[in-house]
Amino acid sequence: MRFKVSMINDQGNRHEETVIANNEEEAKRNVLDFNPHSTVLEATWVYK
Repeated sequence: MRFKVSMINDQGNRHEETVIANNEEEAKRNVLDFNPHSTVLEATWVYK
């Protein structure tokens, strides 16, 4: 499944990434592995 994960970093910049994961929690973990200084705001399932 694909998830669009919205994040905000230490400087207040907001950005989004689309990741492939089995569930929402895995999507959040995968994004935080590559962006350790960011905080996840939301993760939503996207179709495509």
